[in-house]
Amino acid sequence: MKHPPDRIDVAEGLRHILQELSAIERSVEGERTGLPDARTDGEGPWDGPEFTVETVSDNSMHTVVDIRALSGPGQSPPDRAGPGEQEVAALRATVRALLDLADIGSGRVRTTVVLTERGPRVVSCRLGGGATVFAREPGAGTTG
Repeated sequence: MKHPPDRIDVAEGLRHILQELSAIERSVEGERTGLPDARTDGEGPWDGPEFTVETVSDNSMHTVVDIRALSGPGQSPPDRAGPGEQEVAALRATVRALLDLADIGSGRVRTTVVLTERGPRVVSCRLGGGATVFAREPGAGTTG
């Protein structure tokens, strides 16, 4: 029987996975654009529409139950129509991949994702009622 690890270990593992995911995204983007090593280019701010994605997982099956647009400082209120089909598909795929990588088998998760011109970027993730884990330190070029 699989026993859940201590919450501290889960948060630290998730932080590590988010950082690795960010590095992989930058590396792939660098290969596409011809940058010598995108992992060290300090990608800069993650500009684009920002969303929270609420999921419920059971037996490692992740169900997206809600997607909400966020508005940040200096941004107009979110469009009431919500994200388009392509945006929803990108958000679902990104969050499900993250949850699979983190080996989240059950529970509620709230993930914040920015859809940048370079692709989706996971800003933060919160497991159940636990602490929010950030992919980058807040203020390090993130939108929120």
